[in-house]
Formats: sequence, C-alpha cells, structure tokens
Amino acid sequence: MSNPIIQVSALTKRFGAVTALDGVSFSIEKGEVFTLLGPSGCGKSTTLRIIAGLEDASGGEVKLNSRVIFSAEKRVNLPPEKRNMGMVFQSYAIWPHMTVAENVAYPLKLRRLPRAEIRARVAEALRQVGLEAQADRDAPKLSGGQQQRVALARALVYEPDILLLDEPLSNLDVKLREQMRLEIKMLQERLGLTIIYVTHDQAEALSLSDRIAVMSQGRIEQDGSPDELYNQPRTEFVRDFLGKTVTLPGRIGAVNGSRASVVLDNGAGQLAFTPVAGAPPLSSGSEVKIAIRPERITLSQVAEGGENRLSGRIETVLYQGDRTECTVRVGDDIITIYGPPEARAMKNQDVELFLAPEALTIWPS
Repeated sequence: MSNPIIQVSALTKRFGAVTALDGVSFSIEKGEVFTLLGPSGCGKSTTLRIIAGLEDASGGEVKLNSRVIFSAEKRVNLPPEKRNMGMVFQSYAIWPHMTVAENVAYPLKLRRLPRAEIRARVAEALRQVGLEAQADRDAPKLSGGQQQRVALARALVYEPDILLLDEPLSNLDVKLREQMRLEIKMLQERLGLTIIYVTHDQAEALSLSDRIAVMSQGRIEQDGSPDELYNQPRTEFVRDFLGKTVTLPGRIGAVNGSRASVVLDNGAGQLAFTPVAGAPPLSSGSEVKIAIRPERITLSQVAEGGENRLSGRIETVLYQGDRTECTVRVGDDIITIYGPPEARAMKNQDVELFLAPEALTIWPS
C-alpha cells in the first residue's frame, strides 16, 4: 500500500492466561471500508477498541497517518480525544435527556468550539444523514434507524480522520438493517470516509467492504476483497464462514496435467476439476473433500448426462421467494442447494445436478 491512513502491526492482547489478540496486522488506505469479520469472541471488537484508545494492548503498534498513536515498546498511548476518530457503538449511546441537535453538538462543546461554528457544523452533520427536520426533537423518541443516524452524525461532526463502527446495525430489524446498510455505503462514498467496520454478519461485510479481514481466535485467517475471500478462501474456516458450502468426500482419481477428477465416496460418480496453479501436487488415491457454493450447482429435471452431472432426489424444499432451498439425496449423502422458485413443486422427484468444474475446490480430508 502506498500511504495507508492506519497501520496496525503485531497487535496482541492478553487477559491473564488468555490471548485475545495474537499478532494482528493490517493496513488501511484513505477512503477505504475495511471490515473485521468473525464470530463472537474472535477479537474484532477488541482490535477496534485498541485502535480507538478505549483499551490497552499487551504488544504491537498502531499508526494513524504515519504517526504512532499506540506502541507497547515505545510506551506511547494517546488518549481517545487526541486520536481524531469517530466511533459508533452497537447501542448508539444516545443521551436521552438531549435533543437530536444537542446530542450531535456534544463532542464540539467538549472541544470548546465557538457557538456559531457548533451550530453550523451540527446543521451540516444532520443534513448529511437526512435529519435536519428532527434537530429539535427528543432523541429517545426517534426510531431505531433515526437514532443510528444521530450516532453517525455525532461521530462525523468533528470531521474525524477515520470512522469506527462496532456492530452498528445489530439492534435493528432485518428490513431496517438492509436500508441502513445502503445508507451507510452511500454516505461513505459521498463523503469519501475511511471506515473500520466490525460485524459478525457476512452480508454486511460482503456488501459494504472494499476489503475484509476474517478473524478467528484472535488471529486474521485471511484478508482481501469480498470477491477474493468468497471465491478463493485459503482456509476451511473462511470458506465456511462466508456463505454456505456443499462438501463431498472422495478420493483423487486420474490426474492429467490441467485436469483431475475426484471419485466420490457416496457412490454417486466422479467430478472433474482444474487443479489450482501453485497448489501442492495431487496424488491419485489420496483422500480429499470437494467443495462448491450451492448457487453454482444447477438443478434440472431432464437427464442430460455428461461431465460433472450427478443424479439425486429432492427430499425437502424450503420456499424463499426468489429461490427454493432443496435438500437433495445424492448417493449416500444429503446436500442443500438453491433451486428456482418452481422447485418447490419438485419434492420427492428425481433430478440431475450439474456442478460447474471451475467452481470446485479441493481440500485435504
């Protein structure tokens, strides 16, 4: 990276004998949305709070615009108010005894800015989030989505270098979460904001992020673009945490240059695939698992035959509107795939599945 706005190097955090963070490192460019994604307890919120100055770390270093704001070795630890970062918490932290405008103005009053400048900045921040008309309303009387906008305006009002969002949508219902996800993305693009976003929600991470770091047990398993992580996962944890995966056990069959095959253990046949360049060589007979995203499996009632086609029988269907989730018995295994809406009428029917060869990945058994 050319000139990162944030550099996190070898960050560690210990609670007694428990290591919460274990050598976390990453860099973020100006104007980038960088998401820390992972299950509860993986260390993502701890990382964010250390960057914000709300927690100490046991080791490592954090730089903002090439300036050291935390270093365990150099004993540097700037307080949160000296880091010029805006933060939105999961609970919004709206002060109930204040109006919307007073909530947004509070950080500026702490900085002792002139009243005229405070009024101008508050008006602009509320305009950015579409709450000008609610300026004089009592903050607790707003809807969940509006309170979220108040928290965003309060974090933006003093023009921070970076915006930190810690599970900001988890308290909203599904419909409002989708709406706020879009609004945050539009606001970020319009203002050119740099954001570190913490979430356990893969849909939020995939739709909002320029880059994602998937965390597990205090470490970064893999970081990269959403497309890279979804289609080229380097570990089984990343593969299974981002989206759904169909896996089938088998053994490597013939290996012929750029083509290879896996003979499935369930007796359903074999699948051809292209080995990944640079991957360890495959040996015939070795045990593996073949994996594919369910949306890359095509369902058909017509038996066309040919390569990478398996016979199956639909056992259950779950209608989802734009698609139908089907559990299909293939040989001795049962897998879940995504069929078209009309598949809801195919229960107990025989079908043929086509598994796209370019979408197959091979994993050690």
